[in-house]
Amino acid sequence: MTLRRYSCREKSFAETHKTLAISMSNNHRLNSVSGNQVLEADLASHGFQVLKSFLEPWELPIVRSLVGSVLTSSRDISCTRPYNTLVPLRWNDAIVRLLLASERRVQAIAEVGRAQDLKWISGYVSIKEPRSPALWWHQDWWCWDHPVSYHRAPPQISVLCYLTDTNANNGALRVLPGSHLKSAPIHAFLPEAHSHHAGDLEPEHISMTDLPNQVTPPLNAGDAVVIDYRLLHGTHPNGSSTSRECILLSFTPSWCGLPEDIKAHLIAHPAQPSDRERLQPTAMLEGLIPIFGGRRQDLPINRNAPSVFDILERGSNRPPLR
Repeated sequence: MTLRRYSCREKSFAETHKTLAISMSNNHRLNSVSGNQVLEADLASHGFQVLKSFLEPWELPIVRSLVGSVLTSSRDISCTRPYNTLVPLRWNDAIVRLLLASERRVQAIAEVGRAQDLKWISGYVSIKEPRSPALWWHQDWWCWDHPVSYHRAPPQISVLCYLTDTNANNGALRVLPGSHLKSAPIHAFLPEAHSHHAGDLEPEHISMTDLPNQVTPPLNAGDAVVIDYRLLHGTHPNGSSTSRECILLSFTPSWCGLPEDIKAHLIAHPAQPSDRERLQPTAMLEGLIPIFGGRRQDLPINRNAPSVFDILERGSNRPPLR
């Protein structure tokens, strides 16, 4: 796909980054967060919310052992991005069952997401390799051509649960608060999310560097953060000699309220039980597996957010919708 939106035109990286920094500092204060406010940020307003002690201390060695088994298995790697690897998990994987068998955890996700019909969609083990550069700024939403993208409520959310303490030196998550609801100047310069083309970006490229108003949530081993799929996020470089691992689970907060074509696409995710598989979940997991009576179908994928959008203005600056 042509990387039409992150060309720096005739400006140097330094000139572009300086202009961008000034623009963001002046114009993107919508939901800025700083200092101790990070732990008070909420998903609806800021696009992310921290869940401390998502895993109990005694669960951490169990999950780490399960991750080790996944990484040494022969399963295919579904998404190897530059400087970050995602190993897929399915509905019947032990990690998924363990995390979602907890009523406390499921309730916490539902409350943060203001869920009316919470359903689990997919899972991955996310690995930030040692001595690796930053993961560029991106968002995970995959259907920007669809009108549901411009609703205030998130169509999809991620829960990232970290298995080690994270900081700016070992590949910690960084987020741009409010960027799920209103475009920031950086949107015009980003490569396609999940694209291998981003592996050619220089470390000083603006999509790889720190931004004004960015936040690095303070996350210790066992903590989690919930993010809106539309939120701009990335990672710091991992300058340590060890990999940084986390469990990534995705959900729809309100499955019953999603458009039929979105449900038809999500139900076909490889993480979900196939028609031939006999579903034998725990009682908790059974309630989290989506049910769809229609025909499965693939929607066109568009991971490129518009350069300019403002969901808060109820259609102002909103791109044409189909």
